[in-house]
Amino acid sequence: MSLLITFDLDNTLWDVAPVIMRAEYAMESWFEERFPGFSVQYSLLAREELKSQVLSKNPELTTNLTATRLAVYQLALKKFGLPTEEAESVAGAALAHFCEWRQKVDLYPHVVDVLEALGQNYTLAVITNGNADVFHPYVGLGQYFEFAVRADQVGVAKPAVDVFSMAAKKAGVDISELIHVGDHPVDDVFGASNAGAKSIWFNRHGAQRWGDDWGARSHAEIHSLLELPTVIRSLRL
Repeated sequence: MSLLITFDLDNTLWDVAPVIMRAEYAMESWFEERFPGFSVQYSLLAREELKSQVLSKNPELTTNLTATRLAVYQLALKKFGLPTEEAESVAGAALAHFCEWRQKVDLYPHVVDVLEALGQNYTLAVITNGNADVFHPYVGLGQYFEFAVRADQVGVAKPAVDVFSMAAKKAGVDISELIHVGDHPVDDVFGASNAGAKSIWFNRHGAQRWGDDWGARSHAEIHSLLELPTVIRSLRL
């Protein structure tokens, strides 16, 4: 029987917080070099307020982090005084700069070793709600994955059943032949299980707050990626 192993990215293959922090600092410098005073007037906190405004008017952007960020940049630049056409052009350039920094991740220990081992026996793919590009050279993992299903590209996000069904269909397997690995109890564990796939909860820090509830809903729980090959073999039995 063929088997598809799908991975979440942020907080599953790397810690996302420092990635976003570095990217946001880079954006402050980028904007300030071009528009002195912009980063003070539209700090991260101020942009979060603009984000709320954008999403309240455009709720369909909720699952698309990339489009949401672009809209926030456009709105901030317009409020800063740029004409609409220039604001849109600058926002596009800013987004491209952010996306480059977004890919500068620091992999968790053993990620490459585990992916190499699993790739010898299974098809590997990505299902993510984020906008990291696993095929980007900065990430350096593209050779291990057949494809990626990204919420910002397909218009649907975990824990929706459709996103897991898309992955299974793309790989040509039944949903019961999909095993999803991720850190989030709702998006990854509940989402995959609800779709009819198997879920492996990557509880890296041994969180107890979810233990009695979500841990029980996953088909398996791991605390290190090194456990994956053995756990996956056990789920096939």
